[in-house]
Amino acid sequence: MAWYEEFFDEDYIRFHLCGGDWLAERTVPECDFIVEALGLNKGDRVLDVCCGQGRHAVELARRGFDVVGADLSEYLLDLARKAAQEASVSVRFERCDMRELPWAEEFDAAINMYTSFGYFESDDDNEKTLHAIHRALRPGGRVLSDLPNLWHFLKVIPSGQRRWSEREGCVVLEEHTWDVPRGRLRMERTIIEPDGSRRRKAFDLRQYSHPEMVAMLTRVGFQWERTFGGVDMSDFGADSARMLLVARKPERQNEV
Repeated sequence: MAWYEEFFDEDYIRFHLCGGDWLAERTVPECDFIVEALGLNKGDRVLDVCCGQGRHAVELARRGFDVVGADLSEYLLDLARKAAQEASVSVRFERCDMRELPWAEEFDAAINMYTSFGYFESDDDNEKTLHAIHRALRPGGRVLSDLPNLWHFLKVIPSGQRRWSEREGCVVLEEHTWDVPRGRLRMERTIIEPDGSRRRKAFDLRQYSHPEMVAMLTRVGFQWERTFGGVDMSDFGADSARMLLVARKPERQNEV
């Protein structure tokens, strides 16, 4: 079983997101940024690729957008559906592989937030995700991809880094290993319960540089427009923690 088929479960919410409270505080400013960066208008149809527990999808629906969320994790989709119900908003959530999104020219915009890219072993498979998003967008539609800045990431997470923490009565060890030639970061998490029992979870992500992402977007037919360094609309630079790329599907096939 691939790591991404089992990683996004209750442990992901408990230990990776620490319950998600700190992310909840970021949702409103992030959605402010999404609306401005993509030039959204009320009523636009938005696809949230790898929507997770639905925090962006629900907030955007609250603002009057027609939102569809797609994710592979049934556990996270259940949380997203509950969040939409509690917020009294209508969001359609679909379980699907991001490489095989089942829509064609149905959306005005797409978002792919919080490092939800690079899950697959091959670059070709990762590129299939961008092809699927391109196909799902109407001509003129925009995509926003939210990724860590590789150059910054290499400095703040050195290979061999080990971090211990205590959460919810459990001891948690996280070990990071870089495969620099292949541009991949592996994190293995060991969770030790109060009774001494242990379990391990890991992710193995392809981390793309900015030039690699722009080249990939271009190959699948997008026109890269701008990259921001944060949701404060700051310019992207070498020291930016994030890179938030905006690209557009041309109105016509021969548009330059």
